[in-house]
Amino acid sequence: MSFGTAIVALVALLGAALDVAGQVPPQGEVFPLSRVQPGMRGKAYTVMLGTEVVPLDVEIYGVLHDFIGPKKDLIIGKLVDERTKLTGAVHGMSGSPLYIEDKVAGALSYRLTQFEKEGWCGFTPIADMIEAGEPGGETSRKAGRLESSLGGQHFASGGNTGIPLLPGDSGGFRPLTGPVTIGGLGPRMFEWLRSEFAAHGFDGRLLPTMGGGGQESKLLKTPFEPGTPVAAVLATGDVHMAGTGTLTWRRGNRVLAFGHPMFGSGKVAVPMARAEIVATISSYLMPHKLSNTRQVVGTIYQDRLTAIAGEIGPVPPMCELNIRLRTPRGERSFHSRLYQHESVTPAIAASCVGQALTDTLDYSREFALALRGDIELKNHGKIHVENFYSGSESSDHLGPMREVASVLGELFDNRFELPQIERIALELNLNDERQTVLLGEVVVDRDKAKPGETVTVRAVLKPWRGERRVATLEFVVPENVRSGELDIFVGDATAADALDGKSGRVRVERPQNLGQLVSVLNQRRPQNALYLRVTRKADGIVVADQRMPALPPSAMQLYDSNRTMLEAARIERVDVVEKRLPQNAVVRGSQVLKVKVE
Repeated sequence: MSFGTAIVALVALLGAALDVAGQVPPQGEVFPLSRVQPGMRGKAYTVMLGTEVVPLDVEIYGVLHDFIGPKKDLIIGKLVDERTKLTGAVHGMSGSPLYIEDKVAGALSYRLTQFEKEGWCGFTPIADMIEAGEPGGETSRKAGRLESSLGGQHFASGGNTGIPLLPGDSGGFRPLTGPVTIGGLGPRMFEWLRSEFAAHGFDGRLLPTMGGGGQESKLLKTPFEPGTPVAAVLATGDVHMAGTGTLTWRRGNRVLAFGHPMFGSGKVAVPMARAEIVATISSYLMPHKLSNTRQVVGTIYQDRLTAIAGEIGPVPPMCELNIRLRTPRGERSFHSRLYQHESVTPAIAASCVGQALTDTLDYSREFALALRGDIELKNHGKIHVENFYSGSESSDHLGPMREVASVLGELFDNRFELPQIERIALELNLNDERQTVLLGEVVVDRDKAKPGETVTVRAVLKPWRGERRVATLEFVVPENVRSGELDIFVGDATAADALDGKSGRVRVERPQNLGQLVSVLNQRRPQNALYLRVTRKADGIVVADQRMPALPPSAMQLYDSNRTMLEAARIERVDVVEKRLPQNAVVRGSQVLKVKVE
């Protein structure tokens, strides 16, 4: 063998040795918690950059008993590796496996909260993670209703992003947060979405970070093994969101990660993807990883106290979101796919709508916008969404976002079944002019009328920077109205909805199944119309989504006696006539007049 050949062989041998040194040890054995002792040394495996798994030196200090929960302990250690000298345990390392004597002992999952600079950290024992990953007879394709264990609590003050501190908290070990990389949203929508996550109690669990995105077409060919990044995908497409942590344990197609919950939702069906690390950011306040999400490889089916669990294979369905925006500058389309969750989906969908309208070349301070579209449900038809918005303040642009979030929020908040949204298709027609109309004086041509006679109502409309005009509305007094007073309402959609209790969560309709809720949501009135509603006094009830007005006294006595099991609400007026006069503007204002029937 020549000298040159020998050198090449030696370099290859050293390279192979270095590669082996950086790999995770075999997963055949578990290091039991009972054997963990102060003074032991271990290694935690994670990715600091790209996809290369590197070992980090760890000193073990002991075990805090019952720290995570009853009979759920926490291994206390310190990262003493040069690579973590400035960062300590960073957000995104959640799930980095800890090996002691080449046996897996747990997952990096906790750190000290404030300005910690010595690498103190906590590890969730592997046995507790394996227990959390047990499917319990449920598969990823049979995920039930998602119930957040947070119950809407706020674990951080409004000004903190991802710092799980209670008022007066002096620090201590807290779970690492999951960095949620968000691509496709500008600063305004990013801040709005961050505040929505906080409002739903996700402060301290999720750390929204701008930048990063998804390239599902770019496949990672490195092994999907402990120490590699794993992502829970919330949205893909033009707007992309994914919470990233680290894979802890793998047996066949089953995997465990994080060492703590993501949402704390229990049974879930979240798309699981691979990821690569763009950078590890050093910060005493909030060190974290920046990542790009790559190919979706399966489903996360458990989101529990000590781990998230997933299965490589089938991918859960996501909701298609298509937005078409038409402006004087032309037409553009936006496409995303959304994970379905009762708290997350409405906010993400609304942020996609807001992004199409704000941080783009089409943004204008004064605007008018027509919204039309459908929300398609599996087995329950469609909900038609139609409305009109206009204004001159930045807050006015939130109208379409509130509309979409409100409808989706009511769908997911129903008590009957978890809705499966297949597609959301929206059309937005936007121009740069303010189009609003104020309702002025309203007069009726008579104060008394007989059945069969025509009553004429005239309303003065005051357009924004336009000439006043008079709108005329007519109705015929029905033959069955023999006496009494008629209330004549003229006004905008919001006041018309409030008049008969069709306003959001205070509406009098009480649906008894998802189909009836869909029917109720399809009765929403758009704002670009002047409404005429004529009502008269008559006792009745609303059962489910059906109104039963003008009931005889005997029926009302039965309802009032509490001897009925009906889940109903009482109403005291009945519609005689309702008409809508469309306007190419948002109508604001309302008045009520009276006409006596002789």
